Amino acid sequence: MSSSSSQCSADTSQELCWRPLHDNDLVQAHGLSQRLGWPHRPEDWATMLKLGHGVAIETPDGTLIGTGFCLPQNHTATLGLVIIDDAWQGKGLGRAMMTRLMALAGDRTQLLVATVAGAPLYQKLGFTPFSTVCQYQGMVTNAPETPEALEGLRAMTEQDIEAIMALSPDNAVHVEAVRQATQGVVIERDGQLVGLALRRPYGRGEHIGPVMAESPEQAQALMATLLSHAEGAFVRLDLVDPQEDHLLTESGLACVDRVVRMRRGPAVDDSVLPRFGLINQAMG
Repeated sequence: MSSSSSQCSADTSQELCWRPLHDNDLVQAHGLSQRLGWPHRPEDWATMLKLGHGVAIETPDGTLIGTGFCLPQNHTATLGLVIIDDAWQGKGLGRAMMTRLMALAGDRTQLLVATVAGAPLYQKLGFTPFSTVCQYQGMVTNAPETPEALEGLRAMTEQDIEAIMALSPDNAVHVEAVRQATQGVVIERDGQLVGLALRRPYGRGEHIGPVMAESPEQAQALMATLLSHAEGAFVRLDLVDPQEDHLLTESGLACVDRVVRMRRGPAVDDSVLPRFGLINQAMG
């Protein structure tokens, strides 16, 4: 969804250029996230640019000092990868970036994951907390055994793709997660999919998400199945309000961060099933 336009919206007070983010910005954008210690690969930035509307802030000498994305997802839009270079903090650029991203979202309900530093600004802009996201990650050093037979639990097949897409209809981000998946498991009952979990390359290794199911027990079985094949791999999950994490901690993963998920606008859930795990924090 990146724009081919190079037109700048000038900020004369700072002599900055506001414009769409382009493919040739991704090296600098990746550098911004690396300086923050974020794990995104260049490929992860490219995926965001493919799916969303990216905004760039550039100095007169061509240095990228800020980024942000709006990812439309049917009736919602996820805002993410909002970065302002440390040297330009405290100049109102974060608020100005958010204002532009919110305009790109239009009348969709807007979702984001807030860091501790960012939450006060987002609250001032009308966002309210509605859930907690726990980031689990680590090397799988003790992969669980494949869970005991759960009715309808099986490997994802090509024949499932249409039904998987229907779990989050008209959502290009969900479609891309399915496309990138190297492994998936589903739960089928009476010819309908009632559970899904995907494993795909991301960040420092692999990511399990989304995790969608009718119940926490089903979600645990889906995650256990994928983890049972991940011995020795670095794996991350972004779980929504997890009730317990014995499966993950016993596998070698740890909760390394807890962040607040915030919403601006009415509650909307375009997914057919409850979402226990996100595609990732920037993509919802």
